[in-house]
Amino acid sequence: MKVLVVSEVPEHKLEIERAFQRGEVKASFVEAKVGIEAIKAAKRYEPDFLFLDVHVSDESGLEIAELLHQLNLQANIILMGNKVDYAIEAFRLRAFYYLLQPFHDDDLEYLVYLMRKEHLRWCRALSHKLPIEEQDGIAYISPQNIIYVSKNKENKTVSIYTKDGHFTSTYTLQELEEKLHVHQFLRVHKSYLVNLPYIKALKPYYNGTYNLYTEYCSEPIPVSRNYVRMLRNKLEI
Repeated sequence: MKVLVVSEVPEHKLEIERAFQRGEVKASFVEAKVGIEAIKAAKRYEPDFLFLDVHVSDESGLEIAELLHQLNLQANIILMGNKVDYAIEAFRLRAFYYLLQPFHDDDLEYLVYLMRKEHLRWCRALSHKLPIEEQDGIAYISPQNIIYVSKNKENKTVSIYTKDGHFTSTYTLQELEEKLHVHQFLRVHKSYLVNLPYIKALKPYYNGTYNLYTEYCSEPIPVSRNYVRMLRNKLEI
């Protein structure tokens, strides 16, 4: 488990680490002290959980949380603050947990238990395969082998393109987006989902839109203007 702690109070990271030790939960920790550094660290380190103090000095921690939420990062955000009122904002931002300051051992230990449980659920989901019904049975596809998914307007099916071939499924694109959420897939167009590690180039097309090129496929994939910024934020260091 990878944990990023964003706080200007060194004791916060130490208290969180001690709670992990008491719970005998293994994790690696990275610390960031200011808002912009936090965003860079989150993109670079790709943590499973991100502790964020709402009281960082250069920006409001809530504003940083909002930016992280817009970047669609995989990390579960845990907001830390000294007022109960901030819990409402944590709920609005779909934070994993709101940790009240000063910390209490019971609260920290319960949070570590929830984090461990969520991390195990996440790991199990990563090992699952996508079932595709065919005439002669069911094909099971590893999400890591899927390059992209496109919606077929003619017959309300989707096409799933992999390194080994092409499959047609009766899933909706939204259903696949939900199933593949734990993997590195991103919606880039109303009709396309792309597996980020396969992207090799992004080229301007017209009127603010782009064409995306992937490994193993020669056909360009359209990227709508509304998705360009999020795509670049996810791809670029």
